[in-house]
Amino acid sequence: MPNSSLKTERFNFQRHAIAQVVSIEKQLYDNLAYPELLFYQAAHQWPSSQFICRDNNDILAYAMYAPAEKANTLWLMSAAVKPGCQGRGVGTKLLSDSLRSLDEQGVTCVLLSVAPSNAAAISVYEKLGFEVVRKAEHYLGVGEHRLIMQRKITDKD
Repeated sequence: MPNSSLKTERFNFQRHAIAQVVSIEKQLYDNLAYPELLFYQAAHQWPSSQFICRDNNDILAYAMYAPAEKANTLWLMSAAVKPGCQGRGVGTKLLSDSLRSLDEQGVTCVLLSVAPSNAAAISVYEKLGFEVVRKAEHYLGVGEHRLIMQRKITDKD
């Protein structure tokens, strides 16, 4: 269960250090990490769909959503929890809170891709109402298979 001092909020790079978000990304993905530039672009281009979970000024996790082709639909492009904070409910809190915020904004569906071997992430996504809608072979390149999962946030769609 997450600590009650945890707070989920939209990312605001004027108040929050993008370096902390980039550090989490690099710690988890090393040379496959998204570049810092992408986080700046996302914060500028889709400010209402970038979220962090923090404990005081320490960013513990982030979620980056981006528009999908269909109206009122977003992709969860990336969600990550700082090493050492995983398995403590931080990611679940972040995603649950961000999905609630997106619902309030009128988003009706969220899509994501996840490695079939990432059982921990799949379990969290399923608990939050995501369902596998298809298996995508070579989705991120040769041998990089993914499950495409979907969560209808509301019945508006």
